[in-house]
Amino acid sequence: IPPWDQRHPAGASRSTPAAGSRVQAGAGRFIFISFTRMTRRLFLVIGAVALGALLLSRASRPSRLRIGRQAPPFRLAGLAGQTVSLSDYRGKLVLLNFWASWCPDCRDEFLLLEDFQRRFRSRGLEVVAPSIDAADRKAVTSFLARLSPSFTVLLANPNTAQDYSVRALPSSFLIGPDGSIVRRYIGRLKPRQLENDILTALPRRPS
Repeated sequence: IPPWDQRHPAGASRSTPAAGSRVQAGAGRFIFISFTRMTRRLFLVIGAVALGALLLSRASRPSRLRIGRQAPPFRLAGLAGQTVSLSDYRGKLVLLNFWASWCPDCRDEFLLLEDFQRRFRSRGLEVVAPSIDAADRKAVTSFLARLSPSFTVLLANPNTAQDYSVRALPSSFLIGPDGSIVRRYIGRLKPRQLENDILTALPRRPS
């Protein structure tokens, strides 16, 4: 008798228990693959929604910072313990400069800011410099001790930096006497361009 006839007597089914196991295993793989695909689709949907929300939030903030729009209000602490608001400078031309003590370009720019403050203060310019490293107040005060600037230095909070979309340092804004944004500068200030912008925005001297 051939070997296979001995394993499978006449009239008996040639199906083995392994066949049923393969069916169960195949069904398990099908369920796993379906679950994996559903999970991937779910993550894709969540990712798309999150990306859309991020782009929408980023798009809405810069629109508020367009030239001619009102600058976002702020209320920040000064180094002397005073509280300073943007509204305190209504009627003044404000050069708002976001900086940090660990930023080399910011430190080098302080001399330029001091020069412009001294030259144009009598004509209505006020330099206001919020530092974004407010958590390290000692670093700010030790840096300022070497310079003793005549302009106002404040401690910026995360909300203010976010309102002004500060993503690079230094970042500066020229704000008109009516509180509207005249110019936005990203990176180190260019003296000639800044002077032209200031002279254009300041009231003309009577002839």
